[in-house]
Amino acid sequence: WFTFGVVTGFHLPVFKQRLAQVKWWLLAAVVITFLAGLVEWELLLAWSGQDWIAARETMVDNFYSMAVLLSFVAFEQLSLPLYKQIGDLGSKSFGIYLSHTFVLEYTARGVYHLAPWLLGYQILFQALLIGVGVAIPLAMMSIVRRSPARRLYPYLFG
Repeated sequence: WFTFGVVTGFHLPVFKQRLAQVKWWLLAAVVITFLAGLVEWELLLAWSGQDWIAARETMVDNFYSMAVLLSFVAFEQLSLPLYKQIGDLGSKSFGIYLSHTFVLEYTARGVYHLAPWLLGYQILFQALLIGVGVAIPLAMMSIVRRSPARRLYPYLFG
């Protein structure tokens, strides 16, 4: 996908022009491949005869990924709510990626010791992990950017 992104970036006007003609088909492909992916995984699980199978990439997953990426390029002019904030978050995603592991691990350990009942409510636990896993790295990035250590920011967060 990285190589695809580089090629798309170098030839963005050509891609946008061609994808604009099929953008609604791409959006339909996103919905169809999403649903097909759910069915595919349920069938794989049922046919395996096991309670759980390890995640692996499938052809439907790849078609879904391509449809989502091409849809973003095709619908670029679309004004979405919180568009600027999502773009700002996207520009910091590598820094979040580099620092979120420690945050998630220690948050999960803290929940295990301080509020183990929360582990029984996965939707709340996952929401907590996602919120903390994004908020704390963003706070760390902001603190470093405003501190005397700002020269180290590119080395710490990309």
